[in-house]
Amino acid sequence: MLKKDNSPSASNSDENHDLLLKAASSVSPVNELNEANQAALCKTAKVVHVQRNDQLQPEAANRWLMYLVEGSLQLFNGKEEVGSISARTSESAQPLFQDKTAYTMAKTSAVAKVVKFGREQLNILLSEQQKNAIHVVDVHTSEHDNVLLDDIIQSMRTNKLQLATYGDAARKILVNVDGITAVPELAEVILTDPGLTAHVLRITNRSDAGGSDAAHSVRGAISRLGVEDTKLNMIDLLKNNTIVPANEAIAKRYKRYIQRTTLSAAIAQVLAGSVPELKGEQAALVAMMSDIGELLVLTHANKFADQFADDATLVSSIESLRAIMNGWVLSVWEFPEEYIDASYKARDWYRNHSGEITYTDLVTASLLIIQAEMPESEHSSIPSVDNLLLARRLQQAGIDLKSPGDIVRAATSKIVTTQQMLKAG
Repeated sequence: MLKKDNSPSASNSDENHDLLLKAASSVSPVNELNEANQAALCKTAKVVHVQRNDQLQPEAANRWLMYLVEGSLQLFNGKEEVGSISARTSESAQPLFQDKTAYTMAKTSAVAKVVKFGREQLNILLSEQQKNAIHVVDVHTSEHDNVLLDDIIQSMRTNKLQLATYGDAARKILVNVDGITAVPELAEVILTDPGLTAHVLRITNRSDAGGSDAAHSVRGAISRLGVEDTKLNMIDLLKNNTIVPANEAIAKRYKRYIQRTTLSAAIAQVLAGSVPELKGEQAALVAMMSDIGELLVLTHANKFADQFADDATLVSSIESLRAIMNGWVLSVWEFPEEYIDASYKARDWYRNHSGEITYTDLVTASLLIIQAEMPESEHSSIPSVDNLLLARRLQQAGIDLKSPGDIVRAATSKIVTTQQMLKAG
């Protein structure tokens, strides 16, 4: 029989800490908790060492959610063997004995490890986390949208969320990164790619070297990780997250996304110079991350290229899913609130603008400027600045959205300087 929790076989000692945290981020529904709540749950969690012929039975499932993390288990209904389960599979990401009618016992012919999370504590943490959620987005999805949603949700459940870099951009960065030794230059290279930027910031914020302001500065992120470790992470991320556009529609839309996002970040940084309370680099990062959901949609659409071969279908899914994916990614990766706020509200053109100018206001302004100076050929939902409350408020700070030429020139000059750092490769 399974040994009791107070024996050496069941432990939450320091040596099991990393195993518990890794399990918490990959099994369902524990991985729906944010990182702070996962860490809190792990304090009372246990690792059970299952020896040969030890038995697991569903009685314990009343108090615990149990997951196989190492080895394999044979499943029995009475005396009849009805199947097996192995660690690191989609089945092992679900609780053991979730369906108590499927099997009544599990045991191993060798050894295995099972982690146990307190069911009641998990429910409390999930409930509190949901109460604290402040954004609700009503989304009406099509069949094409649902294909992407199902795939994205699965990637989140398995902790394999991917924000892709596309081929040519990755190649240029990989060719040049080895020769860069200074923090400012390395930061500028990272900032040429939104997906790479998001991944680097996430790594920094999750590391022991992270700090409360880590997400606000790529230079700060590099300083915390160290130049060489940052470069190693970059190389690893690019090798694992680089994809080639599978059709012309995806290639075209990705190119437009990168151009708009890069320019939006540069414009927001320029605009922040007129608002003393706001920081330029933070404004650029908020702008760059505000449409990160579009990159997620493009990344997954590339896996179903035959269903997204025409631009209209792809654009429709981007418009439907972008806002909710924006906030979802940034929330799951625990970006600060101003990033999440911009991801939901920046495209709410007619929202009430009161109080101090915020980073969200600068992101909205940058999108308006881009549409005014470089309008998309097809119909756009982005309005003219005429009669927008935001335009009047920004004008009081010395930012004239009706004469954006100088702002765009300053922003594009910065982009050109950065691009010249990257050789053709």
